[in-house]
Amino acid sequence: MIPYGRQDITQADIDAVIAVLQSDYLTQGPMVPRFEQAVASYVGAKHSLAVNSATSALHIACLALGLKKGDWLWTTPITFVASANCGLYCSAQIDFVDINPRTYNICPEQLEAKLVQAQKVGKLPKVVVVVHFSGQPCEMVRIHMLGQRFGFKIIEDASHAIGGTYQGEPIGSSRYSDITVFSFHPVK
Repeated sequence: MIPYGRQDITQADIDAVIAVLQSDYLTQGPMVPRFEQAVASYVGAKHSLAVNSATSALHIACLALGLKKGDWLWTTPITFVASANCGLYCSAQIDFVDINPRTYNICPEQLEAKLVQAQKVGKLPKVVVVVHFSGQPCEMVRIHMLGQRFGFKIIEDASHAIGGTYQGEPIGSSRYSDITVFSFHPVK
C-alpha cells in the first residue's frame, strides 16, 4: 500500500504531547502562545494565531480583511477548495486567475490582464488568495505591486509552503501580503 503521508515523529515530540496531556490544559493552555510565538519568530512575522485548520484560517483572514457579500475574491484553480470556499463563507463572489504552466501558481501576467478588464467594468477583487503550490513560491513582488496598483488585499495560502523561502526570506513574513496562512496537516 502506498502511504498518504509519512510523519517524522521523534521521542521528543511524543514527550511534548504527553506533557500537555498530563497538564491542566488540553486546548488553550500555555503551549498555544509558545507555538504561535515560535511560528512568528521562524517566519519573521509580527503576529501569529493558531486555529484548528488552514481552512478556518483562510475564512478568518477573509473576515479580518472585511470580505463580504458583493465583494470579489480571486484565486487559482489549482488548489484545495478552501482557497475559494473562504470567500463563499463570506458570501463573496469567486473567480479564478490562470496559472503559469511552469510553476502552477497564479500567473502575474494573467492576473494583470484580468485586473485591467475588471477595472473597466467595476468588478475588481477585494481579496486575491495566492497559493504557493507544492512549496513553490508565487511571484509575490509582482503580485504585491498589482495589489498596490489595483487596491486589493492579498492572502498567501502557504499551506504547502511552511519552511519555504521567497527571495531568501521565509514564506510567511507577509512582507508582500496582508495575511499568510499555513497548514500543519502531516502531508503538507
